[in-house]
Amino acid sequence: MRERIADWRFRRRLAALGKSGQELLSAYAGARWPAPDLPLREAALLALDFELDGLARDAHVLQAGWLAFDTGGIALDGAMSLDIRSARRLDDGAVTVHGIGEERAREGQPLRQVLEPLVSALSGRVLVAHGAAIEMEVIERTTRACFGEALPVRAICTLELERRLHPNLVGSDAYRLAAVRARYNLPAYDQHDALSDALAAAELLLAQARRLPADVRLGSVLRG
Repeated sequence: MRERIADWRFRRRLAALGKSGQELLSAYAGARWPAPDLPLREAALLALDFELDGLARDAHVLQAGWLAFDTGGIALDGAMSLDIRSARRLDDGAVTVHGIGEERAREGQPLRQVLEPLVSALSGRVLVAHGAAIEMEVIERTTRACFGEALPVRAICTLELERRLHPNLVGSDAYRLAAVRARYNLPAYDQHDALSDALAAAELLLAQARRLPADVRLGSVLRG
């Protein structure tokens, strides 16, 4: 029942988006979207990561990285990594984490020019991220700001999925992306680069999927 209600709400939002009169959003709304009862192995996926200027809900977006994939494997030829322009004074603590300084941020692309290819890439696909609530919130607020409409998104959160697969692990770092990847014998990557983190989440989902039943349905692993 929960899955059916979530799917109904998602498609209701798509229908409203299709009436926006904006070609990009109408194309997104009219994409071929997978049903909840589709096997996960057949679903079209898009791993996504944003680098933000801090942890506040209105933190500025400084970088986006994404790549399309499915459970058959990952192809890097369509991967994208784009810096996003900012003229703001950046948070010093955040800069030490993501390494994007103010000079580099000023040379990034305008937010709308990054969102347009991202929306196209996400059309018909399920977002995959580690801690996907952040990516979903960023997409919602930035698309509303740039297009006047908040983009509806369906997502698989590899963090939430790991809590289901390995519940009650001890330690605050047990579910961090690097720690979870190590549990599956995946290689260590440099963190806090958007494309690297997107690739890390995609690889992690493939590893997690091998621990799930072969016939697991998409709806059973969707967030919320």
